[in-house]
Amino acid sequence: MSNNKTYDLCIVGAGFSGLVLAAYAARAGLLVCLIDLNRLVGRRILSTGNGRCNFTNKNMGKEYYYSNHNLDFISDDHEELVSFLKELGVIEKDLDGYYYPITNQAKTVRDALENEINRLNISVFLDNRVTDITKEDDLFTVVTNRNVFSAKSVCVASGGLAAATLGSSKIGYKMAQKFNMEVTKTAPSLVGATSKDICLKELSGVRAQGKVTYRDYSCEGEVQFTKEAVSGYPVMCISRFIGFDEEAGTLDKLYVDFAPYLNGYELKKELKTRFERNEKATISQALVGLFNEKVAETIISYSRIYNDTMVSQLDDTDIDALSKNIKRFAIKINGTKGFDAAQVTAGGVDLSYINLDTMESTTCKGLYFIGEVLDVDGICGGYNLQWAYSSAKRAAMDLIKEF
Repeated sequence: MSNNKTYDLCIVGAGFSGLVLAAYAARAGLLVCLIDLNRLVGRRILSTGNGRCNFTNKNMGKEYYYSNHNLDFISDDHEELVSFLKELGVIEKDLDGYYYPITNQAKTVRDALENEINRLNISVFLDNRVTDITKEDDLFTVVTNRNVFSAKSVCVASGGLAAATLGSSKIGYKMAQKFNMEVTKTAPSLVGATSKDICLKELSGVRAQGKVTYRDYSCEGEVQFTKEAVSGYPVMCISRFIGFDEEAGTLDKLYVDFAPYLNGYELKKELKTRFERNEKATISQALVGLFNEKVAETIISYSRIYNDTMVSQLDDTDIDALSKNIKRFAIKINGTKGFDAAQVTAGGVDLSYINLDTMESTTCKGLYFIGEVLDVDGICGGYNLQWAYSSAKRAAMDLIKEF
């Protein structure tokens, strides 16, 4: 069915970035329509921040993002996002620089954006899966499984491959390639790592502070273990590299430092002090307070020492083995939990084909790309929603200027 209107802007994707762009553009008087394959706008917002929606971070900069492109274009506009949401009624809560809605509900953010879209009378077409975008003269045609739309400009805000059950799509990549743009390799990011390593049977259920290292990439925080996976903040932050290696068939081991607050020398000194303080103590008793009890049991076992061994019986070789397993505990991994479990996609539309001041394609005037569909992904902590906002705001300012 053909829609008889010609819109100033047609936005493909009603996620966070698409909704932000729609709001800014409509406020400026542009006739805007939103198209989404879901039956609810902002559906993926509901799953962000474990349902609490960590939407930005006080610590902002290019060091929190990854791309195949130079990241000098990343700016600190987190206060703009806080102000934008506050206008919509979302009061922020600052938890050590991590911003959440004061309600602790991601639904608050989604509902506030939907309310603004409704207030601005923006045309929203849900349950519409985009199948093609064409351009003839100065007019775009956007084809879905239900409708055909005409627009002077189109913005692709369709997201990436993450979270298929929440409506991920390849359409953004396909349309970029159709308009002579390249797409980089993609991988799941912000996702746990899978493993069949026997050590996980012993560590299952443990949540322990640690520093996780994969190749040259490290991150510190709470590590979570199940019988078949290693997860938690530090794993998720570096999971993109595991994902790319999984695709290439070049997986390495994951290493956990269970005492990141001590260097190797300090750790050995701490162990010897503990052992000398009570020579009648068993090794299990002597390690109380250093880390989780299950972690201690596993480290002792992997150091080829019995739990009931008295510390007076330990020699330097035993202490070296303990130190090595505490500081660099190796876990064989099979890869990531995949795109379905991932929160974001690493890789995407090559930024070499995007004007990063305006988010407009350099190969097709009037065609814009924003958010996750692009080759930009951030670590955990509100960085990906911030990028969704920042890219949407840049596109909006250019579109408003054009019209």
